[in-house]
Amino acid sequence: MIALENVSLLKPGFRHREPILQDVNMVFGSGERVGILAAPGSGKSSLARLLAGIDQPDHGTVRHEGRISWPIGFAGFLHPHLTVSENINNFARLVGMAPEAVSAFCWDMFGLAYGPTKMMQDLSPTQRALLAYACALSVEGPATWIADETITVGEPGDRRVCDDVLAERLNVGGLVFLSRNARQLTAYCDRFLVLINQRLVPCDDLAVAQEALELSKLTRLELEMRCGHA
Repeated sequence: MIALENVSLLKPGFRHREPILQDVNMVFGSGERVGILAAPGSGKSSLARLLAGIDQPDHGTVRHEGRISWPIGFAGFLHPHLTVSENINNFARLVGMAPEAVSAFCWDMFGLAYGPTKMMQDLSPTQRALLAYACALSVEGPATWIADETITVGEPGDRRVCDDVLAERLNVGGLVFLSRNARQLTAYCDRFLVLINQRLVPCDDLAVAQEALELSKLTRLELEMRCGHA
């Protein structure tokens, strides 16, 4: 479970930091599959890191109960000038797992195995994406999974593996999926929010929300009225 209590979040930077959220209260229950529709540049990745506990709010409190995953698709923890093993060790330390368990999961999932001196910068973009994805899903036990735009990676065969492993994880866990793509959200989620005007607005009709974000012509109140949540 993730609970936002009077949370305000500003975009990263040193000056003129625009708000992403302002005084938001929201609960993501354990086992729920919640999709958040967000326009490009709205702070979606910052919100994903906030929900995962990587970043802290500028104001308010974020409470976590149970395990929360590293954001699926977030490879920012992979340092190009460290070896693959060193990167896995760092990740394991961040999430409280044994490095051997993370390495074994990466091997079991995608057949990823690299020598102790293999540098991260020598991996192809696809190999890095697969490694980051496998690391995120290596978290053990029931959890709330955070997905930032990316829900599967790699070639078609890799994507089938992603779908299979994610389906297993979601049998005993929940999902908060942030994306700009309404169709993608409806494939994985059954409750929907829209990030608009620094609020998370409930919305049952993502087609309306997609139009609002693309055309930027609806205020938050108008969107709530059209979505039936006024």
